[in-house]
Amino acid sequence: MVNFEQRNTKGGALGDLTIEGKDPQFDAWLAEQLQFDEPYLDDDGFCERVMAKLPMPSKKNERRASRVQYIAVLAASGIVAWQFPFGEVLNEAARQSISLYSLVGVGMLSSLVVMAGGIFAARR
Repeated sequence: MVNFEQRNTKGGALGDLTIEGKDPQFDAWLAEQLQFDEPYLDDDGFCERVMAKLPMPSKKNERRASRVQYIAVLAASGIVAWQFPFGEVLNEAARQSISLYSLVGVGMLSSLVVMAGGIFAARR
């Protein structure tokens, strides 16, 4: 029996129907190939031996990673704050009403809380 690759390729290239996803023979062949439960490559336990020899992550490394995340969030917040025209926004808010001024403050505070929540979520 000739396999699908030999029948539906010309010089190593797939046919137009296969590329467009309209070839039922290719779909059947692909489904059949994806059903195999056998390992792709039997490495005779090599991966397990390598993983056993790798150093285990320590609490010190985890703390360092979380510190780096906090520093990255603070640096990003600082860059955004540095580029944001606070003076103009505050002057305009004070001119219009105190509620707009409060809204800007609440927006900045909530964005910092969301970034901190993202860090905590990433750590878990």
